[in-house]
Amino acid sequence: MPVQPTMKALMLTAIKEQKLVEVPIPTIAKPDWVLLKVRSVGVCGSDLHGYLGHTGRRIPPLIMGHEVCAEVVEVGESVRDIKPGDLVALLPMVDQGQHGDEKDRIVLGMNAPGAYAEYLTWPASHCYPLPDGLNPEAAALAEPLAICVHAVSHAPIRPYDSAFIVGAGPIGLLTLAVLRSTGVKTIFVSDMSDDRLARARLIGADVVINPARENPRARVNEYTRGRGVEIAFEAVGNSAACQQTLEVTRDRGTVIWIGNSERMVHVDMQMIVTRELRVLGSYGMSSQDFQRTLHMLADGLIPVGHIINRRASIDEGPGLFDELLAQPTVVKCVINFD
Repeated sequence: MPVQPTMKALMLTAIKEQKLVEVPIPTIAKPDWVLLKVRSVGVCGSDLHGYLGHTGRRIPPLIMGHEVCAEVVEVGESVRDIKPGDLVALLPMVDQGQHGDEKDRIVLGMNAPGAYAEYLTWPASHCYPLPDGLNPEAAALAEPLAICVHAVSHAPIRPYDSAFIVGAGPIGLLTLAVLRSTGVKTIFVSDMSDDRLARARLIGADVVINPARENPRARVNEYTRGRGVEIAFEAVGNSAACQQTLEVTRDRGTVIWIGNSERMVHVDMQMIVTRELRVLGSYGMSSQDFQRTLHMLADGLIPVGHIINRRASIDEGPGLFDELLAQPTVVKCVINFD
C-alpha cells in the first residue's frame, strides 16, 4: 500500500500547547472542493484566545488558522472557475443549513482543519482569485478586513458624523481604515497601548485616547460640543470596552460590538434604555464584503505596512503564540510559507 505524503502542521494539542507535527496531506473528498498550498496566513486574536482556552470554541486537537491566501494545487471534478496555479483568498465560513445557524456552519480552523499547515482543502465556491497586483501576505488581511467592512455596513453613517473605536488591535485599526473612506468627519480611537495609538494616528485617527490617563467622554465632548459621537465600535470584547462605547455615544446613537472574546459582559443597561441607544452585534461577513475587501487591498486603500509588523515561519509556531501574547506591540503577525 502506498504511503500517503505528509505535511508540516501546527497543532493545538492542549490548552496553551501547540506542537509542530507531521500529518497526512488532505485529499479532496468532494467534487466541488479543492486542494490548496498555503502561502500566507494571519494569526487572529481569536486564535490567541483559543490557545488560552478562553472561548471554548477551539477544542484540541485542532489545526487553527483561517486568515489565509493559498495556491490552488488540485481541483475537484466539478470545479470550473479556478484552476491549479491560481492564488486565492479563502472565505472561511461555509453555511450548510438553510437558516445560517452557527451549528450549521463549517468554520476553517475552528470545526474544520485550518491553515496553520502546508496544505488544506476547502470548497471552491469559497476561494476567491486575487485581483492583479495583490500579494499573498496582504491578501491574508482580507478576512479580518471583511469583518470590519461588514461592521461598518451596519452603521447609519452620514457625512460629517463622528465615530469612536475602542481597541487599536487589527480589527480596530482596519475598522479605522474603512471608516476613513466613508466621509466621517472625526474618528476617535481608544486603547491602553500608546504604541498602538501611534499606529492609529498613522492610519488616520483624528484623536487618540488612552483611558488609563484620560476620560474618553470628556475628550469626545471637546470635539462634539458635548453631544457625543454618532457611532461607536467596540473591537476588544470585554466589559470595560463595551461600557466605554455606551459612554461616548450621543443619545439615540448607534453602538456596534465586534469584539467576541468574553461570553458575558457587564454594562449599564439603564444607560442603553434611558438614552435610547441602538446596540448591534456584528459577526462574520458576506461574500460581497469579502470580495470588496480584496479590491480595496489591491487598490492600496488599506495601509498594510502599518498593520503587519511581525512575520514568522511555520517552524516558529510552537513558541509563537506565547511570544505574541507577551508582546502587545505586535499588531498583526503573518505566517509565510515561501
